[in-house]
Amino acid sequence: MKKRKRRNNSNSLKPFIILLFIIIIACSTWLIIKNGSKSDNTNIENESEVKETATHEEEEQPKEEEQKVSKLNDLAEDEASFGKLEEPVYKINEKNIKVPVLIYHGFSTPMLSNEDDPYKLMCSTDLFEDQITTLKDAGYTFITLEDMYKYKNGKIGLPEKNITITMDDGWEGNYTEAFDVIKKYNVPATIFIVEELVGTSGYFDWDQAKEMYDSGLVKIHVHGRKHSSATGYNSKDKLIEDYNHTHSMIEEKLGAKIQKIMAYPAGDSSADTIKWLKEAGFEVQVQTKYGTVNKSNSLDLTGLGRIRAEKASGASILKTINSK
Repeated sequence: MKKRKRRNNSNSLKPFIILLFIIIIACSTWLIIKNGSKSDNTNIENESEVKETATHEEEEQPKEEEQKVSKLNDLAEDEASFGKLEEPVYKINEKNIKVPVLIYHGFSTPMLSNEDDPYKLMCSTDLFEDQITTLKDAGYTFITLEDMYKYKNGKIGLPEKNITITMDDGWEGNYTEAFDVIKKYNVPATIFIVEELVGTSGYFDWDQAKEMYDSGLVKIHVHGRKHSSATGYNSKDKLIEDYNHTHSMIEEKLGAKIQKIMAYPAGDSSADTIKWLKEAGFEVQVQTKYGTVNKSNSLDLTGLGRIRAEKASGASILKTINSK
């Protein structure tokens, strides 16, 4: 009788043992699932944070670029557009250096024949690129007319090998062709516009002018209200009125304060026009004087000569500079 009773007690415990075993397995499974879910959530949160950080950095990048461009268009009076250079720079009285200025008009690719371009005003994109790469390889630093003004006034130094790009009239090819090369090689250029030609057939418009200016590489200055000789004005007041009007229009359209710089249409100037426009604030007046390489010891900001570059190779430009 005792043995049978002991067997019965043992049998009665089996259901409880099985139930306990099931509970333990269920709890273990639940803990594994919970921890896994928590881990997955953590990973999702981390991935979300990474994405938010990357998005934030992407949003910040344009702001940094905008600040850089803004700085290029709003330099202090003792800052140069080219920044700090490895080669030495010289103040106005430290060394007599050459200060060459190139002149372009329109751009057309492929290069037009002499028959189609009798005045030789058109440069091709390929030739323009050749000129820039040749000058860069020869150690030249591209500067602006604003840099030249600061140099003349003792605010900055210039490298011994410096070069300035200017373009007259505001031809459409300045935007559709030359601008791509300017951006590719990160070189500054100055375009002198004729107010009444802006946006007409063959010439870039104000939106394109602003896009070029906002790049921080292209300066826009005055070439006249009309493409007419400055010496043909009947009065001092009318001359000043027209040049001031175009300058104000440039500032309005570009939304920026611009230094007063001008170039004479067809290079026509006189002692009176130089005096009157200088009194009106145009302290930099670019002439034509083809083939001239300016020298720092006699640098006249109201009489800057230029080298024609529309049909010249980079090698021939170097030859002209070296021969002067």
